[in-house]
Amino acid sequence: MIYEAISISLYVSILSTILGLLISIPMGIFLGVKNFYFKKIILSILTALTSIPPVCAGLIVYLMVSRTGPFGWMGILYTPTAMIIAQTLIIFPIMTTLIARNISDDFPVFSDELYLYGARLRDIAYLLIKNRISIYLTISLIGFGRAISEYGAAAIVGGSIDHVTRNVTSTIALETSKGNLLIAINLGIILMTISFIISYLINLKK
Repeated sequence: MIYEAISISLYVSILSTILGLLISIPMGIFLGVKNFYFKKIILSILTALTSIPPVCAGLIVYLMVSRTGPFGWMGILYTPTAMIIAQTLIIFPIMTTLIARNISDDFPVFSDELYLYGARLRDIAYLLIKNRISIYLTISLIGFGRAISEYGAAAIVGGSIDHVTRNVTSTIALETSKGNLLIAINLGIILMTISFIISYLINLKK
């Protein structure tokens, strides 16, 4: 039970982090480099979404993939896929905001030189990705830590189905309600250990 819950949590959290990075890196670079009319509005919306309650994200995904929703035909409700989508929705605003602000703070220092040599947005994006791998790793760790500790959204769209979508956090809640405190405590210790390791790695990158 414990190993199964851990494997489901790691699988969902790792994939949602990767998916979040695939969205956040290009979006964050674009917002950090370019200046346009709606930039502040978009950044404000993303900043607001960083504090979105997980249950709200779960509800949004539930409404989209439920049988009566627009993507109900996909049949992914109560599957790890739905959990990955929900967790990505939670973490990508955090990752995008961090990337955009980090780039916008440093980019003006060498932007004139890049444009002087005729660098295009694609070239600039390549350089920003190549030279900031450590920053992206740190941001990915932040996103992963947020994803693996999430409960509300995963419970709504995953359903906490045994052997299918029951992750660490939902198992802790279930076993606590059943009075199986030893299992809940062991899983809690594992989750805290993962959190401490992530915090250590983030500080190490700094």
